Amino acid sequence: MNHKLSQKNRFTKAHTQNYRQSFALNRNVSGFNIQKKELIYTIVSDKSDGAFIWDIDGNKYIDLTMGFGSILFGHNYSPICKAIENQLTKSWSVGPISPLAGILAKQITTATNTERAAFFNSGTEAIMVSLRIAKAVTKKKYIVFFKGAYHGTFDPLLTLRRDEQTNIAKESIPGITQSILNESYVFDYGAEDSLDFIKKNKDDIAAVLVEPVQSRNPSLQPIEFLKKIRSITEQNNIALIFDEVITGFRIDVGGCQKLFNIQADIVTYGKVIGGGLPIGIVAGKRKFLDAIDGGFWKYGDQSIPTAKSTFVAGTFCHHPLAMAASLKTLEILTNNNGQLLKDINIRTSNFCHRMNVFFKENFPKLSIVHFGSLFRFVTPGKYKELYNQLLLNGVYIWEGKNCFISAAHSDDVIAKLEDKIKLSCKQLLDNGIIKTRA
Repeated sequence: MNHKLSQKNRFTKAHTQNYRQSFALNRNVSGFNIQKKELIYTIVSDKSDGAFIWDIDGNKYIDLTMGFGSILFGHNYSPICKAIENQLTKSWSVGPISPLAGILAKQITTATNTERAAFFNSGTEAIMVSLRIAKAVTKKKYIVFFKGAYHGTFDPLLTLRRDEQTNIAKESIPGITQSILNESYVFDYGAEDSLDFIKKNKDDIAAVLVEPVQSRNPSLQPIEFLKKIRSITEQNNIALIFDEVITGFRIDVGGCQKLFNIQADIVTYGKVIGGGLPIGIVAGKRKFLDAIDGGFWKYGDQSIPTAKSTFVAGTFCHHPLAMAASLKTLEILTNNNGQLLKDINIRTSNFCHRMNVFFKENFPKLSIVHFGSLFRFVTPGKYKELYNQLLLNGVYIWEGKNCFISAAHSDDVIAKLEDKIKLSCKQLLDNGIIKTRA
């Protein structure tokens, strides 16, 4: 398989090697293993359409990465493209605020049942700001987060280790020093001891940050645990922050907040809502969002900002193209009472069910777990070779392994995908990569 993939992706590999001296890209060393060295590269693609991408070798793939989950309607979706093109003819400069920003903020708050919204450039920025305003408003300094969650690349959240005595996060990544982590507590997601700890340390904890359904573990959906956290935080002046950068506007227009009937204090969004363009959103209660601008006041009277504000900034936070793409995305999602999302979620659920039936009967160590239209293969041991076999057979899954179904993944595309998965499993067996089906 190594030789076949290397041949199939020879231009991608040549491109990667030609620019390695100049282009520092973490993805081109992800999972480095000397035995697998020849297959450590990121597909280079210059064409995409619908549910498909093409690499620079001319190979066509069913795309299950879909812009890391940001492409919900399919690549080059005409209404989104048109919205961006129309805005390009008007203005795509920054400095003055685009009139679209206020309109989008109002529509976001309506769709998500929040009171205010602010815009940033990425999910990581949104998380960073959410923690800052939580600390500013509560006047406390510690945060609690959970293993297995993905919250972007903000330094105080980049570890999976903790001190077993104090629960303080411990450094594990070069460049992320212990002093940066000293205000972060980390627990196993769903662990009851975290609830007792939060209660005991309520006077010092500013925020509890959760990815309600962790994108790396979508089968874990601890709704009762989340409700307990909501109750504890509400009673003790602790901000409950939902990170819905991945799940927001995918599982439902109202996200996990609506699905689980749990209202957070602050919610972060990104990915889907941007229609493929960079965006991060912090939404939530006035109590916390007022820390961004001082809160509500009016012209023509004696009113003044009533809240003490912290500092946020960013050159491209309200980029007109991102605002236009987001407005069009929200318009499409809210049409027909969100039926498009429901259809995608049902299609994904049916696909996962059919594949799990096949796996159980033929390759019982394999399975698929999903939440809405996000899914992951469970591939123990040698079954991890499935990803390279799928790539060889024309299915693209990025190295982080999260997969997404879009509106462009029609029944015909799904049928082809299922055939490719079944073929890949059989080839793993035939080639001796796995020894038995059991």
